[in-house]
Amino acid sequence: MKHIIDCWVPRRLAALAWLGCAATLAAADAPVRYQALPTNTLVRIQGTSTAHDWEMKGAIIGGFVEFEAGVQFDTAQAAIAGLKDGKLSATAHATIPIRSIHSEADHLPDVMDNLMQEAMKEPQFKRIEYRVTELKLKEPHAPGKPFEFDAKGELTIAGVTNKVAFPVAIQPVGKDQIKISGAAPVKMSDYGVKPPAPNFGLGLMRCGDDVKIIFDWTLARKNP
Repeated sequence: MKHIIDCWVPRRLAALAWLGCAATLAAADAPVRYQALPTNTLVRIQGTSTAHDWEMKGAIIGGFVEFEAGVQFDTAQAAIAGLKDGKLSATAHATIPIRSIHSEADHLPDVMDNLMQEAMKEPQFKRIEYRVTELKLKEPHAPGKPFEFDAKGELTIAGVTNKVAFPVAIQPVGKDQIKISGAAPVKMSDYGVKPPAPNFGLGLMRCGDDVKIIFDWTLARKNP
């Protein structure tokens, strides 16, 4: 019996050591994934009208961003590991609940909220969604500054998806956290959305077709 135990224990330890090494190697090769945080996020939708400019705000962006293994955002460095032909491989899915966006108007803010929800067909399409298809680094990168990219992707509003391109910036904001900032110009009519026309002010107020979606999105690294 003692002979059997003496043989089994080293084999058991060797197997555990092998499993530990395999797990470490798998973690090293795993993609770097950042998950959306419920705090420190801001969405602004800005537009114009025949009466005055307007703005709506929200504080929720759900989703995630995933990069290849080894990617780190250190603003002290001149480049990012994992760049290929100046592009950073990434997978991202961002969602903005339409009901989380509210008017900043001094008067009748609920009216603007209801008008926007109706125009964006909120009962059928609950969220604005975005998926990235390309991130190209703007070079050279200045040490201490956020990393700036030209982003290409697909934006879905009211059930209609269009290809879009706009600049974004990525910077570390704390331990294992990043903030992604950007501003996407959008024409409502490109998504089948009729610009709201409030039924007050003698019916003279009409919202413009062009709006801008501005965002600061905070995410935390998720350990594999």
